[in-house]
Amino acid sequence: MKRTLPLLFLLAAGAALAGPYDQPYSIIENDPIHSADPNVIPVIVNRVDDRNALSPQRAVVPPGTHQVTVDVPPRKGFHTATQHTFELVTEPCMRYYISAKLHSQVGQEWDPIVRGKDRIGECEKKFAIKR
Repeated sequence: MKRTLPLLFLLAAGAALAGPYDQPYSIIENDPIHSADPNVIPVIVNRVDDRNALSPQRAVVPPGTHQVTVDVPPRKGFHTATQHTFELVTEPCMRYYISAKLHSQVGQEWDPIVRGKDRIGECEKKFAIKR
């Protein structure tokens, strides 16, 4: 009994230290490529499922359905940032690039858009995911 107790503590501690890259994952991030369309602008990835993102550029999440909150900083002529939350279904080992599509150049209204997605090769290799 005395020998199994420390082993149980070690197993529990190892499970508590599991990170987002220890199972198949998806990445949601702002689109780093500047758009030629002046109505498509960068966003800040704020939260996913009411958990703060790892950085203003990205969030690492398990595959599935997520509530993603993104911000657009104040634009010229405006004093407040704007924010939208939208639903995104992510696949394992995929990266999603998010931007904002303005309704017009002179307003603050916009919609979040997924401008693209890429496969994450190291994730596919690590978890033997075939496409």
